[in-house]
Formats: sequence, C-alpha cells, structure tokens
Amino acid sequence: MPFIYIINSNYADMYKVKFYFILLALFFLVQSCEKDKRPGLPTDGDGNTYDTIVLGTQVWLTENLKTTKYNDGYAIPLVEDDEFWSATGRPAYCWYLNEPYYKDSYGALYNFWAAQLHEYICPVGYHVATEEDWNTLAAYLLDASSDVRESFKTIHTGVRNWDGSFAKYSYSGWWVYSSQPGTSVSTSIPDSPEFHGFGRGMANMGLSIRCVKTRK
Repeated sequence: MPFIYIINSNYADMYKVKFYFILLALFFLVQSCEKDKRPGLPTDGDGNTYDTIVLGTQVWLTENLKTTKYNDGYAIPLVEDDEFWSATGRPAYCWYLNEPYYKDSYGALYNFWAAQLHEYICPVGYHVATEEDWNTLAAYLLDASSDVRESFKTIHTGVRNWDGSFAKYSYSGWWVYSSQPGTSVSTSIPDSPEFHGFGRGMANMGLSIRCVKTRK
C-alpha cells in the first residue's frame, strides 16, 4: 500500500497518514463494488451487472457472461487443471489461460454442462441464446450499421479445448441452448453480419455464453 512520507514528522503523524490512505483505499473499493451493482440492470449470481442493447425485437447483454454462480446462489466449480477439465462430466468454468485478469474483458469460459442450465446461469429473466435467437440476431444485423454491430461486442475471447489446452484468442465460440447437445456458434469475424456458423462442440470444451432476454 503506497503512503506519503512526511519529512520532519514524528511516527504518530506517519501512522495517521497511513491510516488515512487505508481509509481512502477502502472508500474507492466500496465505490467500485457499488458501481458493479447498479439497480435495474440484469444481475448474475455473483452480483455482476450487465448493460443491454435492444436489437430489433431482442434484448441482449452487451458482454459475455462472467458469473461463477448460478442465479440461485449455487457455485459453479472452477476447474484449472487440464486433465480434470477434460475428464469432468459436471458443470465447470474457467478464465481464459486460467487468468482472472481476463474476467472483465472476456468473461468466463463454461463447459456444456454449465451452459445447459440455461435459465439459471444467466441473470433472472434471461437465458442462454438459442439457435433461433442467433438467427434472428444475424438477420437483423444484415441491415444494421457497423456501430450497432460493434456495440454487441463480439470480441475474440479464445476457447478452451476438450483436452484442457487453450486456443488462441483469435477464435471465439458461444454455447447455444439447443435440442442438439453440444451445439455452439463460432465466429472469426466479429464485425461481420455473417459472423456466425453453428457447429457441434465437444461437451468439455470451454466456450463463452451470451444471454438474451426471455420473451413473456
């Protein structure tokens, strides 16, 4: 913790300065936490809030999911070990390259089993996007401006392979809630209206999740 050193000050003054700086640091920490709990925005199981964007008839989160808990408070296991990641048949998540540094910019990477609890992993009132959701979005973006497409923030986030290794961040993939187990959508051109193509990902791959508002 940095602090100011005052020349010709006695030890009591120095401790006061340290104390004030600690209080100031705690103040900014609280402010940062409060900023991440803005009222009225979709909130995940961790308390993270997300901005949204209206695209045609849909309301999407503007960033990838980064929760470590379901919205009922149940924790999603963090799995960093390569062998355990490839062998587990249960819900799990990780950060890209196992570095929490990527949480805010990339979100988390989840395996198939975590994504299949599609209404519990997303904020309440949202769900893991389906094939129909992605197709509707793609049709809308065909006529949308580049600014609109960029606001969706489909940045490259990398993926985790079935064996636990990580693919380069120049590739991205999202889980799709589908009747076909393991369905995913991938992209290599984030600002293109033809950004998506459906495929079958292995269940123990680590992919991103993007949530869309559930229609009543």
